Amino acid sequence: MIPDEPVTEKDIEAAEMLRSEGEFAAALDLTQKMLSHVQDDDARMRLLFNLVSCSASLDRSDLIEAAMRELEKLPKPEFSRVLANLNRAWAETSLGRPLNALNILDMNLATSLFEADDMRIHKYQLCLFKGEALLHLRRAAEALEWLDRAHGLYPTIESTKSIEEGKIFGWVEPSIQIKRANCLLGLDRYEDSFHAAQEVMKFDDPELATSAMQYMAESRVLQSRVTEALEIYAELKKRLPCRLIDEDRMARVITNCMNYLEKQQTPGRPS
Repeated sequence: MIPDEPVTEKDIEAAEMLRSEGEFAAALDLTQKMLSHVQDDDARMRLLFNLVSCSASLDRSDLIEAAMRELEKLPKPEFSRVLANLNRAWAETSLGRPLNALNILDMNLATSLFEADDMRIHKYQLCLFKGEALLHLRRAAEALEWLDRAHGLYPTIESTKSIEEGKIFGWVEPSIQIKRANCLLGLDRYEDSFHAAQEVMKFDDPELATSAMQYMAESRVLQSRVTEALEIYAELKKRLPCRLIDEDRMARVITNCMNYLEKQQTPGRPS
């Protein structure tokens, strides 16, 4: 992008993509450059949301406060505030501060803004983020309640009403299902966990799909369906390396499974 040229949708998406890939510093730098000359209020709002998210992930409270002040100057500041807070809450959980995230999300819920029909897609994300924060606090039953609430808002792609909603569904729904698989496994609901993980495989997210296969395998291990688990692990190993998979831990589980089968197949000694 040439400095002072009009900021385009493609430019904003490039910054948002950097953020989604975890390149927070690069995304922040690009976002700040665009903010220096963007003219359109809607584009400015979107860039400020991205700045809040990147700044929160980088633990830059000074930049967050400055961005929130700028959002207050735009039309519908109460709307801007709660959406920016969604990004802050997500970052707080990612930084290992899920209680902070819950406080931010509960403040958002207290506004009642998310009850409006045109806020449904944002409530979808809020429910995911609240479920994720609760999961980090090992409150699996509560987390599952919020994740199920999120899924109920958009159970299928056909539930979405626009291309933009469809894009959000495309990343939120697999995130919901992988976290549901985690909760259900912790609640000893192994078959339900297996099926939640299976749902993730329907989406175009190779990393989450690999993680989902691990949940599927672990569900089968805990059901003593060890042969099926080993078959899944064999396919999973073809997808490695993956940053979401602890290969050493997986290797230990596979070894335990093989030892279990060997003992099952070894004939008993005569008395």
